[in-house]
Amino acid sequence: MRRAAQPGRELALVVPDELLHALAERTAELVAERLRPAPQTGSPWLDFEGAMAYLAFSRDRLYKLTAARAIPFRKKHDGQGLLFHRDELDRWVEAEYESTGCAG
Repeated sequence: MRRAAQPGRELALVVPDELLHALAERTAELVAERLRPAPQTGSPWLDFEGAMAYLAFSRDRLYKLTAARAIPFRKKHDGQGLLFHRDELDRWVEAEYESTGCAG
């Protein structure tokens, strides 16, 4: 029968260095896969949802930026639907976000 951990009790686990390094490497691989940009389609244009994903912004944040005309976008003549160009978004990010000097 297993007992629930009691407050104030700790369990120490000794992990061999080889296993620890293997776990760290695999974790780094998984993180890199998640951060890798999705393959681009033939078109450089993104709809609102695509721009949200591309920039990793919330709906609210992107809406506020477009409402304030603080981010580059295109609007259809009839007012329905927005389009964002990847190159323009990349330039906007470069201009709006200061480099920390850590980027390769």
